[in-house]
Amino acid sequence: MAEAPPYEFDTSKSYALVAFNPSLGDCRWGDIELAGNEIKEKLAALDHPNFLMDLTRLEFMGSSVVALIVKLWKAVQEKDGKMVVVNTNLMIGEVLEIAGLTRIWEIVDSHEEAEHMLGVKKFSPASPMAAFFLAILGWVAAAGALLFVVAPRKQLLQLDPQTAKTLALTCGGVAIIAGLVAIFRDQRVWRLLGVLLVIIAAGVTIAEALGRIPEF
Repeated sequence: MAEAPPYEFDTSKSYALVAFNPSLGDCRWGDIELAGNEIKEKLAALDHPNFLMDLTRLEFMGSSVVALIVKLWKAVQEKDGKMVVVNTNLMIGEVLEIAGLTRIWEIVDSHEEAEHMLGVKKFSPASPMAAFFLAILGWVAAAGALLFVVAPRKQLLQLDPQTAKTLALTCGGVAIIAGLVAIFRDQRVWRLLGVLLVIIAAGVTIAEALGRIPEF
C-alpha cells in the first residue's frame, strides 16, 4: 500500500484547504521543509491566499511542524491573506499555547467555524413552504413562457409578435432563475424539479430567442 502523503491541498472552494496527515509527524526535518516549500508555492499562486489549516488528523506536532505553519502564515500575511486553524486535539492545542500562537492565530474546532472566520458565505436550505412557492413560481413562469410562444400563432391573445416574444423571454428567464435557486439551495425532490424546470424553460427560451419554435 502506498504511503499517505504528509499533507493534502485543496482549492475547490473559495479558500485553500491545507490538511496535515499523521505521517507528517514522522517526517524528517528535510522532508517537512520540502512540504512547506511546496505548500508555500501553491499558496503564492493564489490571488487571494486565504486558507484553512486543518490539524485535526495530527497525533503529534513537534517544533519543526510548528515552524512550518509559522512560515506559511507569514507567507500568506505578506499577500494580505488570512489563515484560520482547525484543531480538536488537546495535545496539539497545548503545543500551540506553549508556543504563544493561540494569542495571534484564530483557532477553532470545526470547518464551519473556520469558513465563517474566512468570510465564506453559504446558502441556507430554503424552508419547505418557501421551496413550494418557489416551485410554483417557476412552473407558472415556464407555463407563461410557453403560452406567450403559442399565443401569437393561435391568436389566443391580442398581442403583437414582439410583445409576445418579450413576455416569453421574461417568463422563461424567471423560470430558469427559480430552477437554479432550487438546484443550489434545496434538496431531494425540489432539486430534481429545479433541474427539470431549468431544462424545459431554457429550451423554450433559447428556441424563442433564436426564432426556432415550430408551428403548432
